[in-house]
Amino acid sequence: MVGGSRRGMSPLIATVLLMAFAVALGGMIMNWTAGASIGGGECNNIKVDVINFCSKEDSIYLNMRNSGDSVPLQGVKVNVLIANFENTLNIKNSQLAKGQPLQIDIPATTASNTRVDIIGVVGSEVNPFVCTKPLARAEPLTPC
Repeated sequence: MVGGSRRGMSPLIATVLLMAFAVALGGMIMNWTAGASIGGGECNNIKVDVINFCSKEDSIYLNMRNSGDSVPLQGVKVNVLIANFENTLNIKNSQLAKGQPLQIDIPATTASNTRVDIIGVVGSEVNPFVCTKPLARAEPLTPC
């Protein structure tokens, strides 16, 4: 028998295998994005007490405390807007447990019309989630 018994995969079995692959791939993607939606929910539970938030000569002074009934923060970012220029500054080592304070001078140039937002970062160190709603806003940022 020359070339007589070669058989391929049934179209029905091929379709079932493709469907199983698509479902498995969809499950993996949903599992990866589940952490992002959890982080977004934690943003609503951040409670900080801003003690002082003002501009010095060449820096922004920030003195705040993560409230005792808040979620822990993985970090804090500061968004500085001057006229048409916007800059987001990542503050290193700004993780805040419940009740922990943060007091820092952030090197930045400011003007009389500077708007500054404090942004919280929640989630985990491996999978941080940057909140969209500012924790506090100074518009305009006042001198110390």
